[in-house]
Amino acid sequence: MSNSSASSATITAVAVFENGRFCEGQGRALIFDAQIYLGDDRPPLLAALKYFNAENHVFDPVGFYIVIARIAKMEPSAKIGLEDPNREAYFDLVGDVVRLIPIAKDGVSPLYTPYIEVCGTVENIDELAGTFSIDAHQYISSLRSNSPTQTSGTSRPNQVFKSIMPVECAFPNTARWTKSGKKLMPQQHRYVSVTGFITGRNTKSVAGSEQTERFTVEVDSIVFLGRPVVMKSSGNSASHGTYYYYITLTLL
Repeated sequence: MSNSSASSATITAVAVFENGRFCEGQGRALIFDAQIYLGDDRPPLLAALKYFNAENHVFDPVGFYIVIARIAKMEPSAKIGLEDPNREAYFDLVGDVVRLIPIAKDGVSPLYTPYIEVCGTVENIDELAGTFSIDAHQYISSLRSNSPTQTSGTSRPNQVFKSIMPVECAFPNTARWTKSGKKLMPQQHRYVSVTGFITGRNTKSVAGSEQTERFTVEVDSIVFLGRPVVMKSSGNSASHGTYYYYITLTLL
């Protein structure tokens, strides 16, 4: 039995969109044939990508786009609106578009919010506000000057490594994120992978200037990964929690 809350797959690519067509019974949803380059010596990937055209954008017959999409391998059961069902065999992927940015002749508009992927443990749950926080610790070379240094005669560092991407995540007010009238919320100290859009920042006043404390993220998808891994130190009988984090930011 599949469990869509325990795994995910998202692609970011430059793609050629063509053959746009309406999805029967799905309002403004369109399906496109999207070709994605794999290299000079390989045929491109062909994906059937569904896009909800909320702003009634007029598409050219063929267009170049930067696309972020949730994807899966094509299956015979996919409903992709083909007049000729024999063409289905040519497709590699099927998916839902998260973000679509046209590549125009005069360049790409910078007016798109960034898309971020963060893995880490859930903290600071606020049921009333519908938010939770993740402090994603990750090595960044430019911050290595504040990395731990060893104290003479000890095996422990005398300084805490500070390289953190702090985010406050909120679910949109839609039926997708509500169950039995209550907004979905992960459990405290559980490990999750979140993708979404950075919508702003929380700041504090320091010496008369506003400094960012935490970035606000509108959740687009979340994967529940259970409890963080706990490993035993080889030289000590006590267990230490080992937490794994990663952050990926797509500046689109």
